[in-house]
Amino acid sequence: MPPEDIESVIGNAIIDKDFLGRLLGGDRAALLSKFNLTQEELQMLMGVHAESLAGFAGQVHAWQQSQGLRRKEGE
Repeated sequence: MPPEDIESVIGNAIIDKDFLGRLLGGDRAALLSKFNLTQEELQMLMGVHAESLAGFAGQVHAWQQSQGLRRKEGE
C-alpha cells in the first residue's frame, strides 16, 4: 500500500482537531476503518501510543522508514 493512505490519516489529524482527539483517544478502530489501509498498517497504527500529533507522526515515520516505505531525502 502506498504511504499516501497513512499520510491521509496524519493529514486529517493536522486539519481536524476532533479527528486528532479520536486518533489519540480510544475511538481509533472506528476512525481508521474509513481509510484504505492494509492489515499491517492498521495493526501498526492501532499500536501507536502517543499523547500528541508529533509523537504519533514520529512513530509512524519510524515504522515507515523501517519498512522502506519512505524515500530518503535527495532520492
